[in-house]
Amino acid sequence: MKYNMFLFVLISLFIPLKMNAQSLQELLSVAEINNYELRALEDEYLAALEKAPQVSQLPDPEANLGLFLLPPETRLGPQRVAIGASQIFPWKGTLEAREVVALSNAQAKYQRIAATRLNLFYQVKVAYFQLYELEESMEIIQDNIQVFKALESLTLVRTKSGKGNLSDVLRVQIKLQELDQQLKIIDNQKTKALAALNQVLGRPVDESVQIVGEFSRAEMLFDKDNLADNIRQNHPIVKMFSIQQESAQNEIELNTLNGKPSFGVGMDYIMVGKRSDAFPERNGRDILIPKVKVKIPLYRKKYTAKAQEEKLKIAALENRKEDVQLKFLSSIEKAYADYEDAVLKLELYQKQIVTTKTAINILQETYSNSGSSFDELLQLESDLFNYDLKILNAIMQSHIAKVAVERYIL
Repeated sequence: MKYNMFLFVLISLFIPLKMNAQSLQELLSVAEINNYELRALEDEYLAALEKAPQVSQLPDPEANLGLFLLPPETRLGPQRVAIGASQIFPWKGTLEAREVVALSNAQAKYQRIAATRLNLFYQVKVAYFQLYELEESMEIIQDNIQVFKALESLTLVRTKSGKGNLSDVLRVQIKLQELDQQLKIIDNQKTKALAALNQVLGRPVDESVQIVGEFSRAEMLFDKDNLADNIRQNHPIVKMFSIQQESAQNEIELNTLNGKPSFGVGMDYIMVGKRSDAFPERNGRDILIPKVKVKIPLYRKKYTAKAQEEKLKIAALENRKEDVQLKFLSSIEKAYADYEDAVLKLELYQKQIVTTKTAINILQETYSNSGSSFDELLQLESDLFNYDLKILNAIMQSHIAKVAVERYIL
């Protein structure tokens, strides 16, 4: 019974921690579902799709009813009531062209969703890596505190035995105070990083996130030479500009159709009362009037201006497309440079750590035996600690550089 109770308590303590732990991929799924900007864009896309059935229908038919307050007399009797109905028909192909324009506009909005998703994933990854770096930095600092506490114990022993200086103890204690303060600063930075991550996840800013796994140096697996073609063909923003150009061309075609005549057909019915003072043949016969209408667009300046407007839009969109491709490629070049920089730093810091550890072992033995070289030993311990932090930062820099490239790949 006691064993079962112990097992229950152990599981109840472990499960919440496990449930809070979320991999980066899981957080990306949460962001895709919860992010308010992405949800708003999806709703706008669905709303844009509803435009097509609105513009692809015939104009509403018109009906009218008239009562003759002073009925005009005719040979067959007085006119009492007039009823009419008519229907306008645009030029053939106009309704289909309107639908094509509406669907093109909706597709442009869909590409905006895809582009926003890429940026959202980039933000989540960067925030996750920043949070990971802060947590790992705290572990490095805590490990370093243990190293300096051991060094403090050594200096205290030597001081009590009369072989060391009290100043050595104080310098170690100053370093310990600095590390403790650094821990508090990083803990405060974690709060900001967590709030930034939860904001893009669409969650309360103080909701906890348990980092899963460890990260080593990222590997750039992309074919750099093909990235330009990939962006040109697949990036949502570039595709959005291309679709908008198609939409503008469709607007030109629709404008041409709008400049064609529209036709209408209708029927008027007039109710005629019977005469009581005479009895002509077909007395009181009603009147039926078939009608045909034609709307002729005589004033052409607005159609010419509309066509010119859309042509200028196409030219402007082409310039925007070229500009955004250059910006993306420039960002990719910067990301590759940052990655190479991170790799060079890692190689350097790893070599320096090996050398520094060797020097520390020598100086520790020297200090233990003679009490000399303490300044050098304290400095090298600080350098070793900084190298650990720099290696961590370089690893995260390599991952951030990688996701900066992924940001432009669909």
